[in-house]
Amino acid sequence: MRKPWALRAATLTAGAGAALALTVGSAGAATAPTTVKLGDTGPAVTCIQQALNYSISSGLAVSGSYDQATADAVAKFQPLNHVFIKNSQLPATGIVDAATGDKLYQTVWYDFMLVNPGDNTGRRAWISGSCPTLIPRLPR
Repeated sequence: MRKPWALRAATLTAGAGAALALTVGSAGAATAPTTVKLGDTGPAVTCIQQALNYSISSGLAVSGSYDQATADAVAKFQPLNHVFIKNSQLPATGIVDAATGDKLYQTVWYDFMLVNPGDNTGRRAWISGSCPTLIPRLPR
């Protein structure tokens, strides 16, 4: 028995849509590196530099290049205790791993939501943009 024309068209359309979604989804998905360290470049580094400027007022140039100043700021940030983040003191390695990336995200988020009542346009853009998916983070 033959399928009615409308049913065949709907089946083809749904199949093509699913294939397109899979293609775009996997190609367009940003994958965060497992670590970001001295010498690395790219959008993850830009996000880290912005987060450090927001969280500890590091005054970094947002260049997208993980230079010595960025490594020093990360090493300064890691052992700091954040009042809202449980067990937030990390070893000062200067390398952004998943634990450091999570702490950066949480610090920017808590500062945006609770601590800094002033102009939070930059923090809002950072949180709602692609940065949380570009930096190393612990599994959710």
